[in-house]
Amino acid sequence: MKSRITVGKAVSPDGTRLELFEHDGEYLIVADGLPLMSSRMHFSEVELSRVVCENLKPDARVMIGGLGLGYTLRSALELLPKSGTAVQVELVAEIVAWNRGPLGKLADHPLDDPRTELAVDDVAKVIRHAHNEFDAIMLDVDNGPSALVDERNGWLYTDDGLQAIRRALKQGGEVAIWSADDEPEFPSRMRRNGYYSDRHRIRAHKGKGGGRHVIFTGRK
Repeated sequence: MKSRITVGKAVSPDGTRLELFEHDGEYLIVADGLPLMSSRMHFSEVELSRVVCENLKPDARVMIGGLGLGYTLRSALELLPKSGTAVQVELVAEIVAWNRGPLGKLADHPLDDPRTELAVDDVAKVIRHAHNEFDAIMLDVDNGPSALVDERNGWLYTDDGLQAIRRALKQGGEVAIWSADDEPEFPSRMRRNGYYSDRHRIRAHKGKGGGRHVIFTGRK
């Protein structure tokens, strides 16, 4: 049996220890010893883009918060018109380097697409400074609105954060928020902040069987 190989290590600005492992061709990112994302279970990351990026306008501008293994960015690019732009925001420079290196092949090197605009920055900061800018925003920076990988991200899911996201969206634009588990009260919080909200239960694996993740969506 092949052993797990440590490919890379990093520390996020809040002190979270990140590790990239490879085992028999599959890759796993771990945060403080807990699995964060895996190439074996990435279907919901693909769907995170699909639920809000279908039927985009020719000059659409979308934003992805959290690069991960690159699957959400790739999915957005496949739905994005040739004249559109995908702004990929990632706080940890090492994750960007991993995606330019060993992880790049997983999602067919989405950072190299000319429509990709990379920002090595805090997604909350980018959202605070955006006004009527994005047709869609996809957030995959935590395990859910309550299950935070980085405590500083908690603001995104508060009333103030949701209102800032809404200001960053164009009229009719949508936000999609990835969550490992359901949080029954979160859609009502989104509605309270002016969204038409919905909840999507998505399989972790494409096809039958396996666990499910949740994607919360809200339309401005």
